[in-house]
Amino acid sequence: MRSLIFMVAVPVMVFGAGAQAASIGNAGGLIADTPGIENGKPTADHANAQDRLFVRQATLGGRAEVELGKLAQSRSKSPQIRSFGEKMTADHTRANDQLTRIGRSVNSEVPKGLDPSDAAFREELQQAQGTPFDQRYLLKQIGDHQRTLNLLQWELSYGQNQALVEYSTEMMPIVHEHLRLAQAALAELTGSAAPR
Repeated sequence: MRSLIFMVAVPVMVFGAGAQAASIGNAGGLIADTPGIENGKPTADHANAQDRLFVRQATLGGRAEVELGKLAQSRSKSPQIRSFGEKMTADHTRANDQLTRIGRSVNSEVPKGLDPSDAAFREELQQAQGTPFDQRYLLKQIGDHQRTLNLLQWELSYGQNQALVEYSTEMMPIVHEHLRLAQAALAELTGSAAPR
């Protein structure tokens, strides 16, 4: 009789523990370091791992935009490409300054200088001139701005820090416009139709 009670009690205890674990679960799909007042309801003024990674990646990307924009202004022979490079330098300098102010609050580790792949591309681009320079620069701009849009959307979907979410919302139309300008400039340069 005692063994029968034990066999009935153990599944109830295991089931009860499983139900409790399910109620404590990660309803928001957030990384474990996400602080929160209630389960699945993080506080708006704290940063999670997604926020810190976003600051790191967006800062490195923004630095590359400024450096490559300066290079385009000095090396391109096309007034349209030089103007585009000037816009990238100005817009991304402002965005970088804003992100730096916000980023201090999330304690994100951001290395100095450029990402190694961006530094290598800058070195390669310094060897190009004329139309090959313009094409390579614009193709890089298109790819980088598409990645930046994905990064911003990722922060909007999974970020916790309210200031970074607002920054991402503000930057989304600006980055869309940069992408459109780069695509139009490349289409004009190559004589193809610009994407719609």
